[in-house]
Amino acid sequence: MLFQFDQLSGSDRYHLITQTVTPRPIAWIMTRNENKSYNVAPFSFFSAISPDPALLVVSIGNKSADIQKDTKLNLIRERECVLHIPSGEQIEAVNSSAATLEYGDSELDDARLTLSDFTENMPRISDAKVAMHCRLYDIQSIGASSFSACYLEILNLYVDDNILKQDNGRNIISSTKLNPLSRLGGNDYALIGQTLTIKRPA
Repeated sequence: MLFQFDQLSGSDRYHLITQTVTPRPIAWIMTRNENKSYNVAPFSFFSAISPDPALLVVSIGNKSADIQKDTKLNLIRERECVLHIPSGEQIEAVNSSAATLEYGDSELDDARLTLSDFTENMPRISDAKVAMHCRLYDIQSIGASSFSACYLEILNLYVDDNILKQDNGRNIISSTKLNPLSRLGGNDYALIGQTLTIKRPA
């Protein structure tokens, strides 16, 4: 079947994209609310785009036509966040943190998450094996949609020692021990499953 995107609604396009561009890594982002509580939310329109500067991009929509999502609102005001890479063991907490709450209400309690010290201004989710302290590098509205491309520069990276080893002077993170959670279409998630190793050609 051929789908002509210029004849589809935004919703129909969204559902087709999220079921074909898979699996998608999850950016589990924590920001500070205006009342100093913390907002936590997962986003799967997410990727790394540059090592120098060390940039990630996360596409964030709005709650409604004229109300920004809390994460976007906080990023614009605070200019920083902590982005976690969730593991499969955290699927319930990740899913719980996707709930729509009133601004200022924190997802931490419902998701039963605890925090650990990280940077001077921001903590991290204690159980997350990877956490990145980021500052907002740039933000761009995408066409006439409610989505914005948020470019985040990594300032500090925490990696759990249990998933890290040294090999000839290089830091190697075990993908199987990280067990990253990813998104598929609809309500489906995926874990890493089988991995294949093949040498890149010269």
